Amino acid sequence: MSAEQETNQTNEAMALEPHAILQGSRWLIWLIGTAACAALILVVTHLSEEQEFLRLVQKINPYWLGLAVLLQSGTYVVQGFIWRMVAGATRHALPMSRACEMSLAMLFVDQALPSAGISGGVLVFGALSRAGMPRPAVASAVLVNVATYYLAYSFCMALALSVAFYHGYFSGWVNVVMLSFVFTGSGVAWFVMSLPGGGMNWLKTRLRHLTKLAQLLDLVDFAHPESFRNMRVLFLAFASHVVIFLLDAVTVWVAVRALGVTYAIGGVYASFMASTLFRTIGIMPGGLGTFETASVMSLKSIGLPLSVGLSATLLFRGLSFWLPMIPGLICSRNILGRSLHQAK
Repeated sequence: MSAEQETNQTNEAMALEPHAILQGSRWLIWLIGTAACAALILVVTHLSEEQEFLRLVQKINPYWLGLAVLLQSGTYVVQGFIWRMVAGATRHALPMSRACEMSLAMLFVDQALPSAGISGGVLVFGALSRAGMPRPAVASAVLVNVATYYLAYSFCMALALSVAFYHGYFSGWVNVVMLSFVFTGSGVAWFVMSLPGGGMNWLKTRLRHLTKLAQLLDLVDFAHPESFRNMRVLFLAFASHVVIFLLDAVTVWVAVRALGVTYAIGGVYASFMASTLFRTIGIMPGGLGTFETASVMSLKSIGLPLSVGLSATLLFRGLSFWLPMIPGLICSRNILGRSLHQAK
């Protein structure tokens, strides 16, 4: 088999794999996560005044709700900008419409399948490959996105930890977990940046027993080491990921305002970042159940009533998790459909 045939075969596998994964979705995990959310709602409404919870839901301000929708829409535009920019850095033009479609599809796959973002990366790899980008360029674009994402995640977590520690919002063990993730996220970013050009071979060898990681590790060997020397692209990608985290946090704050409650945005930001940590380490798709619980409890820790915390959390999750599922499913099917058609 020639090198070109092997490359095409790998690209087809990467493009089609999410289709096979979606066919075998773990519905039991979804049921467990949904049940956990329902149990949380029942417990919180029991502990707080049920009439107060219903009153908050009924008096939602539509203007603030509309602003929350705009903020969430902005996250997909910014992620699309990242894909367009990193593709452009490899001298391959990517239309903004296709980039936004990829960001929605990636969100859907990552939320539907608890795989630490690997499945979404697989989908993007296939989409970029089918868009005509060679494997080295695709691998470089995906690596830059992953590295700058974790770097931005660590930066935003460190900022949230500073706010939380200064105001004494959380207990000591939560602060320790947040600090641990700051170092872990930074380590992941450093690891990813070291992959091109044969770096970190000793660690890659130990990670190859994980099937999905082994496949991705094989691909990143083809990435250009020069990808991480373009400081302008790296900074813009990093800053864009920071903006996405901020847009999500501000969405939670706006959800609180939509309920007629005013609170300092710094506390809501710290609460949101702490909640994302439990979403990231959870085994449920999209942190279903774990994020909601962490969000309600962390909002309570900064001084908001349980009824407000639950209502704001459900509003945010409705806009950031459930509402984008339909367009995300459509976009992922469009991408996979094109891959299946071109693979024939």
